[in-house]
Amino acid sequence: MAEKKPKEKEKEEDVNPEKFKEILEEQDEEDQEKFNPDDMPDPEALVKSLRELENAASSDAGVREKIAKLPPEVQDISMLEKIQDKDSAESLSKLVNDACSLLTDYNDRLNKELEDRQHTFKMFHNYRLGQKLELKSAEEKLEEYKSKLAKVTSVRKELKSHIQNLPDLTLLPDVTGGLAPLPSAGDLFAIDG
Repeated sequence: MAEKKPKEKEKEEDVNPEKFKEILEEQDEEDQEKFNPDDMPDPEALVKSLRELENAASSDAGVREKIAKLPPEVQDISMLEKIQDKDSAESLSKLVNDACSLLTDYNDRLNKELEDRQHTFKMFHNYRLGQKLELKSAEEKLEEYKSKLAKVTSVRKELKSHIQNLPDLTLLPDVTGGLAPLPSAGDLFAIDG
């Protein structure tokens, strides 16, 4: 028992969430360099792939129950010694063939499920990378627009200050009151004569 505790502790250290997160981030950085945005799956395709996994072979309780209920004669070679006649042998042969067929079909379905899960994992991975890149791009744009907003706000303050520092023209004396209007261009260049 004393030996198991250090191993359990060792396992806990192996599954350190911070270390795992660090490894994921390093892997993501490497993957982002190679990432092609065209590889990012459509969310609907991802959802469809997940829904298809709901009906995967590993969740087929009926077949798993049939496999669990296979008779021991089908699973144990030592049972062959109990066969006494040809009819028993043929009966066992049919059972073994049926079991083989059931197991072969189930294994094929499990292999297909494994491929589907790997494909779905890759889709998730690419979707996650794409989302991280889009997030990074959006954050960069946000910073750019924050900078522009700060500049515009600064110009706005300066403009408001400048406007407040301009003299109030309504308080100045009327400089045009009582003066005769300027002559027109025709009056100025008219030849008297």
